[in-house]
Amino acid sequence: MAKKTCENCGTRDKTVETMPDPMTTALYPEDTDHNDMTLCPPCAVARFEES
Repeated sequence: MAKKTCENCGTRDKTVETMPDPMTTALYPEDTDHNDMTLCPPCAVARFEES
């Protein structure tokens, strides 16, 4: 499986995942059209906490 690159910090490893934007998902949980982001776990948590 190819390693993905975190679009926030540039980390490239197997923990990086493509997921719905953690910030907009937290702010607008009723919406279903969140943009996908490719993030490592620490950046995903940081983006969620920014919300």
